Amino acid sequence: MFANISMNFFSHFFVDAQPQTPAFNAALIAPDILRNFTPNQSKFQFEHFHQITLSDQPNSDPVLNDFFGGCLQHIRRDKQFHQSQLFQEIYNLQRSNWQLTCPKIGIPRFWFSLHVVIEIMIDSYLINNNLEKLHLFYHTLETQQETYRNALTFMGHSQVDVFMERYQRFYTNQYLFHYQDMERVGFALHKIHEQVKLDSSWYQPNNPDQLKFWESTYADVSMVLTKYPLQMNG
Repeated sequence: MFANISMNFFSHFFVDAQPQTPAFNAALIAPDILRNFTPNQSKFQFEHFHQITLSDQPNSDPVLNDFFGGCLQHIRRDKQFHQSQLFQEIYNLQRSNWQLTCPKIGIPRFWFSLHVVIEIMIDSYLINNNLEKLHLFYHTLETQQETYRNALTFMGHSQVDVFMERYQRFYTNQYLFHYQDMERVGFALHKIHEQVKLDSSWYQPNNPDQLKFWESTYADVSMVLTKYPLQMNG
């Protein structure tokens, strides 16, 4: 249940977006939102679809080839991220703090929760320092609706309309802008606990102890990111 931990949405876009390849860029979050929006339709062989859409194949399609290339880059980046010095240093700095504090607050599975919060807070840091790129992120998603629909149809996804409704809601609501507020980190973790069927009753809006906990973690994330800065392509 808890294996699907990855870089968060904006981090993928920030690090790997390529100029002039909007289909690739929009697909950088595709493996995660497929799992979130239509969980029973999330296991696809992206490498297979990438190969059969190459320019020298009967089903060639440069836009879909870019899209599946973005999906593959997402998967590669997640593997690299969890082996990176950046992730390991943040995790080691906060591990004892989370191990001690989570039982007091009532947060379950401290190791899982810390993984999730590190990824959310990296997004938060990047958003705070690159707000214009978040506007570009949402603009890219909006302009690539048809690419997503075509890709899902090509893959044989059986809930295309369901996915597209949730996809449109995702880029319309633009909830990542809320990550500028530390209070929303706790709310995001609470929602993820709900999704994976962990106890989420610990969450208390605007609780000063919880807010202090998020701020302490964010300080370490920020410090480590100054040592290992993430760079955006282009």
